[in-house]
Amino acid sequence: MMPNRYQLKFELRHLQTFMVIAEELSFRKAAEVLLIAQPALSRQILQLEEALDCQLFDRHKRKIKLTAAGEYFYDKLPNLFNQVYEISQHTQRIAAGQSAIIKIGYSSAAMSGFLPAIIREIQNKLENCEFKFVEGTSNELIHSVTKEQLDAAFILFRPKFPLLKTIPIKADKTGIILPEDHALTAKKRVALKDLKDETLILFPRSTNPEMYDEIISYCHKAGFSPKAIIETAPRSTAIGLVAAGQGIATIAESLKYTCVMGTTYRPLIQPCPMINFSCIVRSDRTAQWLNILSKYIKKNLI
Repeated sequence: MMPNRYQLKFELRHLQTFMVIAEELSFRKAAEVLLIAQPALSRQILQLEEALDCQLFDRHKRKIKLTAAGEYFYDKLPNLFNQVYEISQHTQRIAAGQSAIIKIGYSSAAMSGFLPAIIREIQNKLENCEFKFVEGTSNELIHSVTKEQLDAAFILFRPKFPLLKTIPIKADKTGIILPEDHALTAKKRVALKDLKDETLILFPRSTNPEMYDEIISYCHKAGFSPKAIIETAPRSTAIGLVAAGQGIATIAESLKYTCVMGTTYRPLIQPCPMINFSCIVRSDRTAQWLNILSKYIKKNLI
């Protein structure tokens, strides 16, 4: 017996018609765009509303507007159409003997460190492999993988979500970027307690709560609370603020060569926060490239 989720009482054309009407807010204009008669268009919307058992439009004489249910439907459908389009494109590529495009999300720390080697490994073992790359914060990338907008992402902590499989990657040490004329540049390595009178420049907590909280926790363990905190993104802005003498920024050791004129890097003396990298994919995801990626990480990055 056919599963219930396949037993839809409407077709793709009904959804396309709904989207055009929702964008035009006019049955007449929508009929012109779709090149169909207005009565036929009205019938399609009535069929869709009957199938959903709800009203999608409020109709007042010649004016129409979306109902609350219609607003929700309109908000969700673009993602569905994007998925259908991408599935059809990938299917055609596979039929033509080409590999599907792999969409990878990353943090700048991952791209400046281990990620290029992983990409090369996949390319060397898969013919005609293509990638699309998206940079983002850890929370943005988690959302995109969960919604299947990305195939995998490399982030700065190790989340635990039912929909996600998390592949741990070796941790990176945390260091600091200082103004080049700062007194602490006289030291080859800096203790966390030396920062008690400094303004810390951190990524906003909303972008990576675990990392933010870990830095604050280590400050408390070192016997102080930060005198002041500036939250900013992206990293280039944080480094620019350091160069302007506005504070000291934390940074992954793998990014120490990204210092700009007027700044310098110093490692932190242990114990100090560690950046727990991971690769995340949906737990139901299977693919040849994912097997290659997992084996490479287990062999070289743990």
